[in-house]
Amino acid sequence: MRYFTCFVLLVAAAGCSTVQGVFSHAKADYSDINEQAMREAARSIEKAVFAGDRQASFQDIDGIVVSDEAVQQAIRTRISRSSLVMALLDSGHAWERSDGMLSILRTREYKKEGSSRDRDRAALMVASEAENRWTIYEGIRKSSNLPPKALSSIKRIFFEERLRFMNKGQKYEDESGKVAYVGGGPENPHS
Repeated sequence: MRYFTCFVLLVAAAGCSTVQGVFSHAKADYSDINEQAMREAARSIEKAVFAGDRQASFQDIDGIVVSDEAVQQAIRTRISRSSLVMALLDSGHAWERSDGMLSILRTREYKKEGSSRDRDRAALMVASEAENRWTIYEGIRKSSNLPPKALSSIKRIFFEERLRFMNKGQKYEDESGKVAYVGGGPENPHS
């Protein structure tokens, strides 16, 4: 009986990860948003974040509202944290996920490098970054009067625009859900 219970739990866990994978890689539906305006807004925000440009200002673009105070504060906080995020991405121990979030790759190498205190600091930074990104995505959606289903499109656009500014060799999630490396190119000012 114990083996059967373990088997059921194992199948359930595998099923949950499969379902999660399907949802996290669903194609974004841009029909409810002004895609071009959203891309312009996301590009200007991500460019300022990666440059650490504390003087950057952000304007609403064709119905995409970024002037909300909570959104502006989250952007400023991300800009001030930018060098730490870049160092984590450069270390190879983190990746940009296609759902618009930063995540630590908890590999054996990551666990060997640095102390538990270093890992705690990295986890706190990633959690803070996630909170600010969520504030930006959801704040833009609400302030722009977009339906809840537009959130996946907003997150996807920010992810795609963020890729433009990542350093060569930094990791991101590809269409199949696997780790890929930024190869640089004309769109990447850091190459």
